[in-house]
Amino acid sequence: MLVVGLCLFVIGMHPAWAATVPAAGGGGAAASLAQIAKELAPAKPFFVTTDGKWIAPLMYIGSFALLANGLMHLDPERKKANEFGVGLITTIAGIMWWPFLIAMMVVQGLGPLTNLVTGLAGMYAFFFMALGFTQIFHVESRRQLGAVAIFIGWLTGVYAYFFLTTPAPTGGTWVYHFTIALVWFIAMNLAGLYMLKGWIKERVVGWVVSFAAIYTFAVPAVLWSMPPGHQGPF
Repeated sequence: MLVVGLCLFVIGMHPAWAATVPAAGGGGAAASLAQIAKELAPAKPFFVTTDGKWIAPLMYIGSFALLANGLMHLDPERKKANEFGVGLITTIAGIMWWPFLIAMMVVQGLGPLTNLVTGLAGMYAFFFMALGFTQIFHVESRRQLGAVAIFIGWLTGVYAYFFLTTPAPTGGTWVYHFTIALVWFIAMNLAGLYMLKGWIKERVVGWVVSFAAIYTFAVPAVLWSMPPGHQGPF
């Protein structure tokens, strides 16, 4: 807007251009300036204008990362699982979420709910990146990540309560969103307890994370891919 304002100031001051603008006080001057501003306004970046179209592919990527982790935990002896490969997938998924989240915050694509939803998704993007890096570089930080997982799990529980008690902006309820948050409340607490103290069997974490990959990522991605009006609770 600052650039546009300066351009309009220059246009008004340049004698050759000023002659083409009707005298002040007429409606034609305002119309001319509005047209000039429209023509000079820079186009929005690609990631801003198309941010809503990113969600389904990113959800599938998240599903792949979660499923990779789930299958790894279903193989405690790591006979078939490669932790380095799983870490690479997890890190890539976490990194790829950030441009989308930034774009959503820029355009406030979800209205007043934008900062709430992107804040929650940002926590998980950070966790995926941190988890992936520790897997790739074999950094022993289970206790620290376990505490972070439990903390994020309880914050997700707050979101679950919000979805259960708040009407949706377009009418109806947030029941499906509530169940997604509830699944993650359980999954993150179980994962945290496993990483902190080993109180939860690894296979249990594997089954829960695998279910979360399908129910909370793959299914919403399919729904978001449907035409408008056929996206279910989305």
